[in-house]
Amino acid sequence: MDRLLRAAGRCGLAFLLVLGTVALLPRAVREAVPDAVVGGAVLLLGAVGVRRASRRPR
Repeated sequence: MDRLLRAAGRCGLAFLLVLGTVALLPRAVREAVPDAVVGGAVLLLGAVGVRRASRRPR
C-alpha cells in the first residue's frame, strides 16, 4: 500500500511538473502542442517514477 501511495504521489508530481513546464511556454507554442502530447509526457514520467520505486535496492 505504501508503494502504491508513493507511485500515485510521483504521478501527481509528474503531472504538476509537466503543467508548470507547459505554462512557461509562450502562448503560440502552448496552443500548438496537442493535449495528447502533454498527457503522454505525464504518463511517461509517471511510469519512470513507478519503475524506479518498484526496484529493490542493491
